[in-house]
Amino acid sequence: MVQEAVDLASISQGDVSRELERAAIKLVRYALACQAAKKPMRREVIRDLVKTDSGAGKLSNVFTHANYLLSKDFGLEIVSLPVHEKQLVYRDNAQNTQQQTSSKSSTVNKWVLQSVLPDNARALLEVEQGKDEREIAGFAATVLSLIFVNNMSMPADQLLLYVRKLGPPECIHSPEGSGNMRSSRLSESQLESAAREAISYLVNLGYLDKVSSSTSGATNGSAMETQATQRANDAGDGDTGMEYVWGPAAKTKFQPMDMARFIAAITGQECTAEFVKTISRAYGNRIE
Repeated sequence: MVQEAVDLASISQGDVSRELERAAIKLVRYALACQAAKKPMRREVIRDLVKTDSGAGKLSNVFTHANYLLSKDFGLEIVSLPVHEKQLVYRDNAQNTQQQTSSKSSTVNKWVLQSVLPDNARALLEVEQGKDEREIAGFAATVLSLIFVNNMSMPADQLLLYVRKLGPPECIHSPEGSGNMRSSRLSESQLESAAREAISYLVNLGYLDKVSSSTSGATNGSAMETQATQRANDAGDGDTGMEYVWGPAAKTKFQPMDMARFIAAITGQECTAEFVKTISRAYGNRIE
């Protein structure tokens, strides 16, 4: 939660409450607009929105009241996106590879909306989603599940192969010369282009991060580094030695148990304790 204070004016308590309400409503509107545009909320925009509301008090108070309004009226809340992590790989020998994630704290600069509704209520809302939204959500979850059961990372060329086989939703890729993604008339270059574009789309939404990994046996150095400035057209450049991992939006939206249930559903299995145990081994951590 943001902690910076906004300058206070010498005004009455009643004025403070009115200013807080006004600032919170601005934040709610901005949050809903970002949700509709599938973009994260940004710190600099939030500061601009509430900086004139000097009676609102601390920005953290504005966040708290905005979350109250969002929860009451929309069943949503503002949550921070995890910062892009810098991952280090150290190889003691050819058979023993250790990964370490940098624990340096970073200032939160982006937020998204997350549902606070119970599972059964969320399921009813998902039924009311448009066709494109349902297809994108299902495609994203499927791609993330492939990475999930591959110890949370996958070589770029391997993910590209899987995405080509899946066939990205038509609403993601450019229509020029592509036609129906599942049509046998598509050329190999069209299939690959559409798959790369779909992966880039997930990168831009924050579902995926593209990282570089060393295969030559690095010693006590950085061998895998998140590229936080990844852009859409980078997904197809220099795939050799590149991998994909979950991005901040994926970590916010999908909990390990949610993903285990999703995998059970798409594979037609019961999400039993034994199934979760099996998925945990592929995931690389215990799922609770």
